[in-house]
Amino acid sequence: MAQTSASFYVMLALSKGACHGLGIAEDVAELTEGEVLLGPGTLYRCLKDLSEGGAIERVAVEEAPGVTHRKHYRLTAAGEAEARRTLVGLNRVTTVGRARFGLPATQGA
Repeated sequence: MAQTSASFYVMLALSKGACHGLGIAEDVAELTEGEVLLGPGTLYRCLKDLSEGGAIERVAVEEAPGVTHRKHYRLTAAGEAEARRTLVGLNRVTTVGRARFGLPATQGA
């Protein structure tokens, strides 16, 4: 499955546990300090693609009385493995980029 940055951010948000679309978008905005804002089209396309690819799955979550429209998703074992592979690749590219631009290495890298 081709990995897009938006899909990676969705999987990263779901690494905390099951969540609904708006919660995912809010978590991505928070963890990127507002640099990545997932609009509905991008978010729901990612959820569809990740679900069809087996990286995430819908789960039943008990909601507050009267709230029935939210669809919750969670990361699957395959999705976690894919997110970890992507993270390792990003770390490798970041290390090379820092060296090429003369930036200090990150702590623990």
